[in-house]
Amino acid sequence: MALAGGIGGGLRAPRISLLSRLLGLNWPLVWLVATLAAIGFAMLVSAANGSIEPWAWRQAVRFGVGLGVAVVVALIDLRFWLRWAYLLYGGALLLLLGVELMGTIGMGAQRWIDLGLLRLQPSEVMKVAMVLALARYFHSRGAEEMRRPTVLALPLALIGLPAGLVLLQPDLGTAVMLLLAQGTIHFEPKWLRTHADAHGQWVQRPMGLG
Repeated sequence: MALAGGIGGGLRAPRISLLSRLLGLNWPLVWLVATLAAIGFAMLVSAANGSIEPWAWRQAVRFGVGLGVAVVVALIDLRFWLRWAYLLYGGALLLLLGVELMGTIGMGAQRWIDLGLLRLQPSEVMKVAMVLALARYFHSRGAEEMRRPTVLALPLALIGLPAGLVLLQPDLGTAVMLLLAQGTIHFEPKWLRTHADAHGQWVQRPMGLG
């Protein structure tokens, strides 16, 4: 989804109706994910000798909730995520700090916060929040700014803080995933800069968000 100009201009763009957003969803992708999940359910039923208990039923409920949340998130206007990206990142960072203070230990690492009904893993929240924050940051940078190495200082801090906290849990795999996500987003502004040099114009859009 492209937003012309800076963030202020994008936030004042015409609103899109709910029906248009529904029709604009990537439904082939949704059906593909659902098909893969159905195969997984069938395997769990087979492993339980034809019974949906104890694994398939719970997995189906989790998938249904997750898919519903994913669709709702996809329907939310992109300008909402642009507006709240930094605040969401800050909240995720506080959750990571909370793990160090009151997190529960499981599988040899202190990764979760016990909320009673569920155990929250803040590092998973940070994966999404970090991408949103980096996308917001790069969206507001112009072509000339992207030429300066100092422009990358804040993004490096945005990834360095959560990656360091995740390593303390310890969770090397998630820390590497955070670093890879940052690297992927950094490559896109570089490509856009080259595109601007070749075509004499700069098209701003939120990095990593479409």
